[in-house]
Amino acid sequence: MSTTTEAAVVPAGTWTTDQAHSRAEFEVEHAGLSIFRGSFRPIEARLTSDEDGARLEGSVAVGSISIDDENILPHLLSPEFFDAERSPEIAFRSTEIGGDADHLRVTGELSMAGASRPVEATGRLRGPVSLGPVERLALELETVVDRTAFGMDWQMELPGGGTALADEVRLVVSLELNKE
Repeated sequence: MSTTTEAAVVPAGTWTTDQAHSRAEFEVEHAGLSIFRGSFRPIEARLTSDEDGARLEGSVAVGSISIDDENILPHLLSPEFFDAERSPEIAFRSTEIGGDADHLRVTGELSMAGASRPVEATGRLRGPVSLGPVERLALELETVVDRTAFGMDWQMELPGGGTALADEVRLVVSLELNKE
């Protein structure tokens, strides 16, 4: 598995999640009108960079999902969506990190709901900065995935036409990482 890094954009070391300053969120268009949002916390992430390149791995527990309407929660945890009983974790593992700090590109494999698919996220890297005795990095990444590629095929036709949910889901991950 290639883990190349262009221009050593990730500072050397091992960097792990600062839970107070990290989040994973998703957004999907609802009924062609609005955006349905949710998030997962805590995030377990590890960014490593050495002479072999940089690697990013992370995961969230599906059961940690937070949404504004708790009545929908059982449906999201069901086999029609995240299938939390059989797939209790969403995980990502990079295969390549490239670009520069302002135009970062992270390619890898996203696994959720029992399926794994290649994804490419873009974003930016900030730091390191020293805050007290700890060096920190900030990593912001965003991608769009087709939920049906992960087996999340539930859909409802609306009485006036159209569908309840878009297939495209925007994923945003914001990480603050502490150097070990």
